[in-house]
Amino acid sequence: MESRDSPLYTTIEKPLANFNRAYACIYSAAILGLVRYRIVHMPSEGSLPWILVFLAEIGFAFLWILDQAFRWRPVERHTFPERLSKRFENELPPVDIFICTADPTKEPPLTVVNTALSTLAFDYPVEKLACYVSDDGGSPFTFYALLEASCFAKFWVPFCHKYSIEQRCPDEYFSNSSYTQENKDSTFAIEWESLKDMYEEMKYQINSTVERGAVPEDKYKKHEGFKEWSSGFTAREHPSIIQILLEKGKDTDVEGHGLPNLVYVSREKRAEHPHNFKAGALNVLIRVSSVISNAPFILTLDCDMYANNCQALREAMCFFMDSVSGHKFGFVQFPQRFHGITKNDLYSNQLKRIFDSHYKGLNGNYGPPYVGTGCVHRRDVLCGSEPQQNSSNFIKTSIHSALTKEKGIPSKMVDEAKILSECSYEENSLWGKKVGMLYGCAVEDILTGFSIHCKGWKSAYCLPKRNAFQGVAPVNLNDSLVQHKRWSAGWFEIFVSKYCPFRCGIPRVGIAQKMAYSFYCLWAPSSLHIICYGLVPALSMLSGQSLFPKISDPWFLVFAFLSVCAYTYSVFELIVAGGSLRSWWNEQRMWMIRSVSSYLFGLIQVACKLTGLSKVGFEVTSKVSDSEAAKRYKAEVFEFGVASSMFVPPACLAMINLIALLGGIVQVLRTGYPAVESMFMQLMLSSLIVATSYPILEGMFVRKDKGRMPTSITVFSVMAAAFVCTVASNIYL
Repeated sequence: MESRDSPLYTTIEKPLANFNRAYACIYSAAILGLVRYRIVHMPSEGSLPWILVFLAEIGFAFLWILDQAFRWRPVERHTFPERLSKRFENELPPVDIFICTADPTKEPPLTVVNTALSTLAFDYPVEKLACYVSDDGGSPFTFYALLEASCFAKFWVPFCHKYSIEQRCPDEYFSNSSYTQENKDSTFAIEWESLKDMYEEMKYQINSTVERGAVPEDKYKKHEGFKEWSSGFTAREHPSIIQILLEKGKDTDVEGHGLPNLVYVSREKRAEHPHNFKAGALNVLIRVSSVISNAPFILTLDCDMYANNCQALREAMCFFMDSVSGHKFGFVQFPQRFHGITKNDLYSNQLKRIFDSHYKGLNGNYGPPYVGTGCVHRRDVLCGSEPQQNSSNFIKTSIHSALTKEKGIPSKMVDEAKILSECSYEENSLWGKKVGMLYGCAVEDILTGFSIHCKGWKSAYCLPKRNAFQGVAPVNLNDSLVQHKRWSAGWFEIFVSKYCPFRCGIPRVGIAQKMAYSFYCLWAPSSLHIICYGLVPALSMLSGQSLFPKISDPWFLVFAFLSVCAYTYSVFELIVAGGSLRSWWNEQRMWMIRSVSSYLFGLIQVACKLTGLSKVGFEVTSKVSDSEAAKRYKAEVFEFGVASSMFVPPACLAMINLIALLGGIVQVLRTGYPAVESMFMQLMLSSLIVATSYPILEGMFVRKDKGRMPTSITVFSVMAAAFVCTVASNIYL
């Protein structure tokens, strides 16, 4: 019989750990061999290309060393939510759910509604849930959509609980479920049909209102909340708006049961006050919720990241309420998962290497970083508390706090909450500096998570069998690159700040954790050695200059070993993580494209910020696409379309390597085997870059549809590549 102190989760070390360590030792020896070769065989004349390639290889080697932090001790943690339910069902702590949206055109209100409804229907005591939606765009359409959702929730929540529905996002549920013909007259079938009709009507009303650009007159007059949108109201200039759409103890569902709080929040915006983007919005929600529900735990979600697993909160509580180690965890992070991904993950949006490999490695250290969504936090940790040493007392205190911290009647706390959401409230305070989400970085979530680790807290990586949350991934290349530009810029901002992993957190954060954080922090500067390795060997080949050992040279085996092992291990790791050969190839392609575009632009952006030329902003990724683009995406055809500067570097790189490859082939045809022997690795490198760049070249010269590479980008890239190849050839000659 299980005792009250039986563990609520178990930790299993991955069997690949010993293999990873042995591989790392052997590979390190080969890297040392490469370094020795570069130093000993450096040419006395024309050494610049040699030195540049050597520096690039040093850059690759350094990142590889940092990368080993993820592989030294990978672990998986499995939870036992059934034990939690048996022992703590009446003691489950309240949870406040924060959902952030900022732009109703890029983040459709219907998407926000589905996310909110999926969380209101969690398999969790309804009296212990409160959902807060931060609308940083201050859109009456988002408010109207949530008003409609509050009515639909009175039918949806009891339906989910009554029939133990697993998928509690209405749009996903009705799109992918039905009932058998034999049960068409059952109570379930009748309710299912009725509820689906209600959902379709709500969906139509919300979408038509957004398209029409005006809230229905009857709804506008019926709810006094719309009076907040007075004349002169703009997204950047408006007072605080806080509306209680569902209230505990007051609103009930159609069966007479209580419902969670549903609160609409649009914080005050003034042009003269910095609003600090998503971090500022979350800090407002922390303060507003503190006077309404004040739950000891907080779940943060992006507006498109709906709850896909109704047990997600129970899964997280298995870590927090464990009697042995629950007191050590500051937050529990779930992996980011996406629906609508193509079969082979065209843009590598799933980030499987990160979420299914790297984060398991971090699980064996201090835990994964906070990635901004799908994360359950302790409220007191976000507010600056230090880890507790006494685990039993900490668990008792947490449970007691969960049952006693509830505030008064929510509707009577609105005036106080509005004061807390004013843009001047944080002046001369610790908010954004030591309390709440930290400011001053494009990836405020990562910075906040790292600061929590630096205080001594650990985080847990929770991987339930059914994905906890699912969101919308970019469906075109430009949006994907813009997203990674913000991430790489934000990570690098951390590295050059006082929060640099190698300086901050001593001695509370171990070296492996610091290495792991630094690996991501150096995404942006890694663009330099990747561009160097993509250009210098190709340009040298045009002038007949060899930068690698001949095939007959014994040192050739060192380079061949490093290359073959790196790619073999990369394929193996991704397949173990659930990928395929095609998805691995797409990942390699996107790594190259992002490296020479997103990471390069991220580096430039941070450099401009450091020199005072510009600031790093927060760019919202669009969650919508037109029908033609959607068809091309499903067919796994790259979507360029817009004349984005992000396309120029990868297009130029592809063209330069294509020209170099053709030039190398001409040399082989002229001189025969000697050219092959001396230029083999450069020919292979250019061939690899051209092969991975095929969608770019196809978009430039073959395709005629609207998603092709814009003519302006094509013309500029061709001219730039021709100029660089001509100049470089003359210089090297």
